[in-house]
This record gives sequence, C-alpha cells and structure tokens, in this order.
Amino acid sequence: MLELKLLLILISANGAPVLLYCYHGDRFSWPVDHHYVLADGKRLLGPSKTWRGFLSGALCAAVVSFLVGLSFWFGLLFGFLSLVGDALSSFIKRRMNRPSSSRAVGIDQIPEAVVPLIFGFFYLGYSVETVLVVTLSFFLLNILVSPVLYQLGIRKRPH
Repeated sequence: MLELKLLLILISANGAPVLLYCYHGDRFSWPVDHHYVLADGKRLLGPSKTWRGFLSGALCAAVVSFLVGLSFWFGLLFGFLSLVGDALSSFIKRRMNRPSSSRAVGIDQIPEAVVPLIFGFFYLGYSVETVLVVTLSFFLLNILVSPVLYQLGIRKRPH
C-alpha cells in the first residue's frame, strides 16, 4: 500500500535526527540558520534545525524508500522536503514568539508531511486522498507516539 510506504518514509526522515540527537547530543549539529537573527530579533529557525538533521533525515528516508520498493533518489528528495517543511514550521513558530522545540499542534506536523507529499503527488501521480490520508496519519502518530518517545528518553519534550 502506497500510503503506508509514504508514511514510513516520512517517519524515517523525521525520526533519524531525533535518534541521532538522543545518542550523540550536539556533536556535529551545526545550525542550518548559522545563528542568523532577523529584523524581529528572533532566530531564522532556531537551534533544533541542523545540517546533521537534514543529512541524516534525507539519507534515512532514501534508504527506507529503497527498502519499500521506491527509488533511493525519490526518498532522498522526499526526506529532504519533509525537513524543509519542518524548518518552515520552525520559521513560523519563531515569528509567533514560540521558543525552539515548543509545541504548536498542526504547525509541528502538517508542513513536514504536506511539502514532500505535494512533490510525490506530481512525481508519482497519486491522488489528493493519498496526501490527506498520509498527512492525517502522520499527524495522529506524531501526537500519540511523541509522549511515549519522551517517556523512553528518546525525545527531549513530550510532544
């Protein structure tokens, strides 16, 4: 089922950076925004968006994509775009005066799912229903599983 494959790729793209942080802390985690501060006095993205996260998420998504029968290159771009969507979430939250890694239900889940799914919609030609089902599934899984990952010590916060 294509929806399950896409969901697994999304989970791997967004989970790899979290796992790397859990096991390696801040080692090799240079911020994507290079500490750039906008005119509003806030960081462009914040400290949680790192080059290590982008690289690990995109590569993990590529491997999972290959393992589920889609191309490595599709997964690499799909994973990268998911992390672009996640960076967009951080940009929006900074403009809303939300601290880094703060919870913003919907903003935290939807862009990182929708941005790559729109690419896949055009690249693979699946339906709008697939975009909606995978986005909703990713949203619900994120809401339900994040507290469990926090209890296991994998996430820094319960969301």
